[in-house]
Amino acid sequence: MLQGKLLAVVALIVGLAAASVYATRLGYAPIYLTHDEVNFSLQSVSIAQTGRDLNGRWFPVYFSEPEFTAGRDPMMIYITALALAVLPLSDAAVRLPTALVGVVTIVLLLILWARISPRPWTAVVAAMCLLCSPGWFIHSRLALSVIYPLPFVVIWLLAIRQYEVQPRPIWLLAGCASLGLGIYGYLAGLVMMPIYVAMTVWLTRAWRSPWLLLTIAAGFGIVLLPIAIWHLFHPERYAELLHAYRMDAPRQAAAGLPLVALEGVRARLGAWWQYFNPDFLFLAGDTSMTNSTRSAGLFPAAFVVLLPIGMLRLVRGSRFERIVLVGLLTGPLAAIATGTIDLNRYRALFVLPFGALVAAYGFEGWWASPHRWKRVTAVLLLLSLPWQFQAFYRDYMHRYRDASSVWFGQNIKGALAEVFERRVTGEPLLVSRNVPYADVYTRFYSQVIHPESAPETPMVIDGDTFDGRAASPRSWLIAAADERWLSSLTTSEWELIALIREPSGQTSFAVYHRLAP
Repeated sequence: MLQGKLLAVVALIVGLAAASVYATRLGYAPIYLTHDEVNFSLQSVSIAQTGRDLNGRWFPVYFSEPEFTAGRDPMMIYITALALAVLPLSDAAVRLPTALVGVVTIVLLLILWARISPRPWTAVVAAMCLLCSPGWFIHSRLALSVIYPLPFVVIWLLAIRQYEVQPRPIWLLAGCASLGLGIYGYLAGLVMMPIYVAMTVWLTRAWRSPWLLLTIAAGFGIVLLPIAIWHLFHPERYAELLHAYRMDAPRQAAAGLPLVALEGVRARLGAWWQYFNPDFLFLAGDTSMTNSTRSAGLFPAAFVVLLPIGMLRLVRGSRFERIVLVGLLTGPLAAIATGTIDLNRYRALFVLPFGALVAAYGFEGWWASPHRWKRVTAVLLLLSLPWQFQAFYRDYMHRYRDASSVWFGQNIKGALAEVFERRVTGEPLLVSRNVPYADVYTRFYSQVIHPESAPETPMVIDGDTFDGRAASPRSWLIAAADERWLSSLTTSEWELIALIREPSGQTSFAVYHRLAP
């Protein structure tokens, strides 16, 4: 196994290599911030500046806001707030913490494999399996919380692996505490982390020892005290979460089909199977271009071979190895439990670190084979990982960046820049209600462009009833370029300042300025 200083050096090299790809050009691709990224970022800015969330709560456990009263997950917001304490606000700055979480998870996986395999160099293979996964790369470059629980899952695997080698309760305490911390990362952790705790009980046969059960429960429970206290004072969050994430339940109940009915079970089994659809895993990925380039799957194509080999090996392996296999197979459970497959595939990202581990087991199984053709095939599959990734990366930075602009809300950033760079302080800003999430984008980019000023909220107007002649002199107006009512603005009263275009050349927004009388 890699030991001591050598492991530290290898981990540093791999971490720097991953960071050079994952944590660069964050303001360039994806092309724009999604509205969810902006909402998370506004919470981070508020915490960094005032210690309160957007609803005025002081250092909350969950971050409520007018658009989402159930509250956003806290870990990413606090980490991003720390980053913004030293970095100027920008698209890249709010995405950087997530990118670093992606890099740290890759390094942790390397360290874990160094504790598993007797072949030191294959630790780099395990890291490559995650680093070269398109799904991991894409979600590590978004200012969203979906990958934040996953380094804690890898730390848990490290702890229970160490417990197998050195059966001391402290490893179980640390591993389950890590799972508890992961719940603060993303809502799906509420489903997945208790499953991993149950796996820990199975691994250790803890039902035979009240002391081990107490250790596991204590590790998991102590770190969840802030959540328990928060829900004690905010019991309404349960109803808000159900409203936000389980909108299908009332319809099923109304149809006389309880969630536990056979039809519901069949539907969820069908959805679970779809998460292992080869098109999703290896070919085209998610249907949403915020989560996929549509030219690469969640995993590299080499996993078509490596995953089945690894799974067959793990079925006959130790209890720890069977936990890795079960972790892969149960990865989509949170997504299946909370909604329809087309909307929630990003909640199944728990499969990614487990998938990388299973693929590493598959590679090592064939590398250790006495059959030469298996060893040669294993090498070719390994070499295909960086080859496919560089092709994916080029596509991501070019075709995908341009093609996904509609999915990322179009160039409202450019429209707001036209206003804030030209406008005189105090001039009103009007935005058509047909510009999605214009209020949150305005609050964010007003602080990006003029960091010394307070965040601004525009006046949202309805174009069908808007009277351009009654608007205040020197008002600014942003509207979708195809809105018909814009033709009613007379050139003697309104000046067209700019037509905002997408990379395709399509005009998305129009910026006007009300002339002085």
